[in-house]
Amino acid sequence: MKNKKAAVYETLKKRIINGELAPGLAINENEFAKGLKVSKTPVREALRQLERDGLVENIPRRGSAVTHISFQDIREIFTLREIIECGAAKRAATICDVKEVQAKKKEFEQFFSKRDEIEKSVWGVEEDIHQFIIKCLNNQKLNETYSGLLNHIKRIRIHFGCHFSSKRHDQIFSEHIEIFDALIEGNADRVENAVQVHLRNAGAYILGLTGKER
Repeated sequence: MKNKKAAVYETLKKRIINGELAPGLAINENEFAKGLKVSKTPVREALRQLERDGLVENIPRRGSAVTHISFQDIREIFTLREIIECGAAKRAATICDVKEVQAKKKEFEQFFSKRDEIEKSVWGVEEDIHQFIIKCLNNQKLNETYSGLLNHIKRIRIHFGCHFSSKRHDQIFSEHIEIFDALIEGNADRVENAVQVHLRNAGAYILGLTGKER
């Protein structure tokens, strides 16, 4: 049963994060159990976990539904990101493997050079540097904390990514290059500032898009 619950949980989580299960969608336990070829029990257990993750909500007398991505949610996620990622980046600048950073920078530049050929909402290497910074600290508790946050980061990025303008994509490129260069230089203050600038610009831009959705 544990394996079934885990499989159902991962399947539903992936569908929610990639937008296949849209915000506000009601979840019919019977239909999902039938579609996933399991009983209702692992579906119900998976929904409880997703509720704890903040990806599903239980509405009295209506059942479970995929959570909406609210203005407040986005503000809180980006506030958390700034608290965690700026501090992590400052420390990573003194301990990261410069050759690995250079390799990631090259991969990033190659990815962006082909940006027109790639779906705009794709979750690409432009975000790998954030996870790389976290992993540099070799802190299991931090990795676990960030992993939970990453579910929401990916969901927000995928949901709004297709609405990013060409100008914003160019800004993302420049902001990430600054992060890479600061890490390569080993300049803790510079990389902390670069991450902060990027996150504040990204948060403000996405919050602006939420206003257009209303």
